[in-house]
Amino acid sequence: MKLLHIDSSPFTTQSTSRLLSAAIVAQLQEKHRIQSVIYRDVGLTPPPHLTEAVFNAMRNGVEGYSDEVIHAVQAANQAIEELKICDALVIGAPMFNHSIVTNLKSWIDQVCQAGKTFAFTSQGAQGLIADKPVFIASTRGGIYADAVHRAMDFQEPYLVSALSLMGLKNVKIIRAEGVDKTHPGRSEAQRMALEEIKNTVFID
Repeated sequence: MKLLHIDSSPFTTQSTSRLLSAAIVAQLQEKHRIQSVIYRDVGLTPPPHLTEAVFNAMRNGVEGYSDEVIHAVQAANQAIEELKICDALVIGAPMFNHSIVTNLKSWIDQVCQAGKTFAFTSQGAQGLIADKPVFIASTRGGIYADAVHRAMDFQEPYLVSALSLMGLKNVKIIRAEGVDKTHPGRSEAQRMALEEIKNTVFID
């Protein structure tokens, strides 16, 4: 079994999403026979934003394009291949300004490509990636899961929607909320999320 582990926080030592995503990977390694883990830290090494030239080169071939464009196409193709060959996906996804960090959005833009990971059909968009377990370590400074603040959450719904577009519908979210609040606070939010990982993270 192969895991693809994506971290996206620009923070390192104080990142709750990194703590939780690492705990998810460790739990999966304890419960299952994991042969390899592909690790991509898009928080510290962000993929390039896609440009018109990169889009055109991805669709029509790289001949005649600059080395920079060719490298961006190669990186996107590698990211897509990693997503295809993994048996489970783990994403560390902190909320920034009610949504995901731009570095993670750039990775999604790399892999979410018409004709490669989804296709337009007469019945609508069809995912081309075989469904597999996806575990998202979702972290927020405030509380957004309640009815009052749910409308401000463009982080988790976006991730679920983008993954579903590619065919990935088996998504489990492990959430740590209120890490910057007095209650529950960072330590208690992390403790509860780590306990949830211990009790609920496994592959059927």
